[in-house]
Amino acid sequence: MTLAFGYVRRSSYKQQENNSVEIQKAHILEYARRKGLSVPDEFIIIEDVTSAYNKRANQRKELMRLKEMMIETKIPTVIFYEESRMDRTAYTFVLDFYRPLKEVIPDILVYTTNSENPFNPDNEQNKIALLLYRQESEIKSSRAVGNLIAHLEAEEKTRPGSKVPFGYKQVNKTLIPNEDSEIVTFIYYLHSWGVSMGKIATILNDSEVPSPSGKAWRSSTIENILKNPVYTGTLIWDIQKSKTERKYEFQDFHEPLIDCLLKQISDINIQLQSNYGRLDTPFLFLNKLKCADCGDKLATQNGSTKRNGIAYQYQYYVCRTCNYKLAIDELHEKLLPQTFKHVQSSITAQTMKTTSEAYLTQFQQTIKKNIANLKNSIDKAHSKGCIAKEQGDKELEEAAAFLQLKYKTSIDNLVSYSKSVDELKGALDSDFFSHRFNQLLDASLAITEKRLIILYFVDEILISPEKPPKLIFCENFFEQLLPLDKLPKQRGLQMDKLPNHIQTTGIQNTDIS
Repeated sequence: MTLAFGYVRRSSYKQQENNSVEIQKAHILEYARRKGLSVPDEFIIIEDVTSAYNKRANQRKELMRLKEMMIETKIPTVIFYEESRMDRTAYTFVLDFYRPLKEVIPDILVYTTNSENPFNPDNEQNKIALLLYRQESEIKSSRAVGNLIAHLEAEEKTRPGSKVPFGYKQVNKTLIPNEDSEIVTFIYYLHSWGVSMGKIATILNDSEVPSPSGKAWRSSTIENILKNPVYTGTLIWDIQKSKTERKYEFQDFHEPLIDCLLKQISDINIQLQSNYGRLDTPFLFLNKLKCADCGDKLATQNGSTKRNGIAYQYQYYVCRTCNYKLAIDELHEKLLPQTFKHVQSSITAQTMKTTSEAYLTQFQQTIKKNIANLKNSIDKAHSKGCIAKEQGDKELEEAAAFLQLKYKTSIDNLVSYSKSVDELKGALDSDFFSHRFNQLLDASLAITEKRLIILYFVDEILISPEKPPKLIFCENFFEQLLPLDKLPKQRGLQMDKLPNHIQTTGIQNTDIS
């Protein structure tokens, strides 16, 4: 019998509760039997929990794998249950799957179990079928968005139906921690001390800790957990399918698995790594050393090698302008004891606590000032928008509306900053930081922990071969963690970054402030 492939697609988690896959397989196998075709189990490709409306064909991994298998095996025939399993965008299946295959396999035959004739993208009936399935999906999507908005805006708040996050179980639409919750807490704790996502995945795999999928842990799985605000007890829902995008956020919605501060520290560590380079590097003072003679930042040089199975380390900090290099082992032996001694004394010192409190207060004041400026800009934009509407100036009216939305988003970001600062103030008052670092300094430190301590407390180090190193420490805990100069700058009201559909000709120089 002639071999053929079969393709089964299940679009959502809800369909996992029915027999969608089994029904599609049964129809495909019966159709193959009638056509005199053989579809072995290993030739039935299953695409699970994948939308053909929200994802174009080339974003569906199993469909693309099917395409490669057909090319490799030179088997030209594949059977789908119906056109809706192929595509719900109305066009990407043809563009991304059918036509590229047709170029390689001219005699390609794509069947659906509801037709005796092969699929033909130029056939009017096939075109209409794809368009009807797209329209059906659009109606379903619009209805689902409407129901979701009504659900989120109801007086009695419950969690909308969706996949339950790892570490929770759902009882009466309420998230409750389950036996995996400690794994989530452990992941956040490791990451708060600079352990990379890949390393965390390795630790969990080596310990045979079960993953959300039941397969091996991946760094992407760890990243998804670390990015999910649900673990702080917050429900956030972004709706982007409606004409007006909406975002809903409910604090203390369910029992948290982690402290907000732990998540904030993890986020700060990611930013520190972005600013100063890797955390898991043997160059502990990377981007913190400056030449005392020329003022250049010292680069790094790694000439390590292996001979006869023995590793030889040749690692240096280098000033390329003054042409000298310093061996990292010797330099670390000098600098680390001084750094840790300073940290040990400063974390309990009242002076450090006082300067940190003052810094956070200044940060809060800056945030409040920026929020006030933004509110003033929104009022002005609204006023100008009203005038533009009265004068029939549609372009200026749309520009004003866009700027109002833009500044409201900036206010939301600043409010989030303000909440973070409040949490840091609370941690400072409760001696959270002193306890955290005291506990760490009493233990044997890993590379990432040493590196983080340096990034937290060391501003810069001036060094040269002929001069003793000069360590310059931060005045407070938060100088590196929350740099004031990194706070989003709020610009005056102006016509910048307008939506693409708004023509800027004639209004670029218009002042609406």
